[in-house]
Amino acid sequence: MKILKRYLPAFIYVFLICFFACTYLYAKEYKEYIKVGILSNQKSLNLASDKKYYFISNNKKYRLSPGKINIKIKNKEAVILNKSYKLPIEFVSSKCFLVNGKIYRGNIIITASSKDNNSIINKLKMEDYLKGILPRESSASWNQETLKAQAVISRTYALKNMGRHEKQGFDVCSQVHCQVYGGASCETKNCNKAVCETDREVVLYNDELAQTFFHSSCGGHTEDPNFVWKWNTKTPEYLKGIKDDYCKDNPHQTWTTTLPETTIREKLIKVGYKTGKIQKISASGTTPAKAAKEIVIKHSKGTLKLNSYVFRCAVSADKIKSTLITSIKTKNKNFIFEGKGWGHKVGLCQWGSKTMGDKGFTYKQILEFYYPKTKVGKIKYANK
Repeated sequence: MKILKRYLPAFIYVFLICFFACTYLYAKEYKEYIKVGILSNQKSLNLASDKKYYFISNNKKYRLSPGKINIKIKNKEAVILNKSYKLPIEFVSSKCFLVNGKIYRGNIIITASSKDNNSIINKLKMEDYLKGILPRESSASWNQETLKAQAVISRTYALKNMGRHEKQGFDVCSQVHCQVYGGASCETKNCNKAVCETDREVVLYNDELAQTFFHSSCGGHTEDPNFVWKWNTKTPEYLKGIKDDYCKDNPHQTWTTTLPETTIREKLIKVGYKTGKIQKISASGTTPAKAAKEIVIKHSKGTLKLNSYVFRCAVSADKIKSTLITSIKTKNKNFIFEGKGWGHKVGLCQWGSKTMGDKGFTYKQILEFYYPKTKVGKIKYANK
């Protein structure tokens, strides 16, 4: 920089300083490693590595030869090669591990939360974690800009929700509750490229990590989370919902599903609603995104009113694909639901983002569209 200052005009020098300073738009540092709960309540575990590896138990290191071992887990102990070791145990290798037939980067940890409960945890770098997210949360065949947008929001979402499962000994789970994670077994070239090309990039709002919710198909308008979950704070500007003309041509644009009255009643009873024989189901009120606010169920014991998203999750989120329900009919003791879109409708619409990418929009333009007033910046990982 001394050479630049000597030979360049002052305004160019200042510009360059600002440019490089803005390379990192977010100064806060985050842990580089994430702990992902991949299995629970296992009585045994098959683990293998094709390189020499070791495990740590009670602050002692034990070396193992390349190959496969079977681990028995009981009473806060693990039996490895006929010897018992106290949990937690952490397995370390310079290569990947094979766990019950699936490949994982990083380390494998076995912890015990109670006498017969345990968690199998994959501890790995955040950027490697994302490589096992994208093929499960998106489609490797989609255009690169859409995949890059997904990489940025998946990274942001993971960092924003770190510690979500802290009581269970890990940061995030590997299921839909957090983000679906398939480990190294599911990695693809296109998805890995998207992760690498957006290295450490996140979505920021007022210089803080945004809550980057996403879903499959919004049906034409994204939703304000106030109409979906118990949102304890004022909805930030970037999540209030937008009209989405890009979400038109996709497999979930319209859907129809038929459910027997007995199935719906049994599902509602199972989650705690005392429901008699159902006589009528109707939608009540609409959100700005044209979704149903409430579902009204008239039954032999009275009337039940539920938030439409609560109803959807209680009955079947896979069959009642969204709360944008356009029709509810009855036929031969069955209820026929018709609607648009798939998912909770909050945040980025994945099928809409695919269309945008196909039309030539960049990943940053896609993110700006679905999360208005946000920006993309880089984070730093702590050197720990």
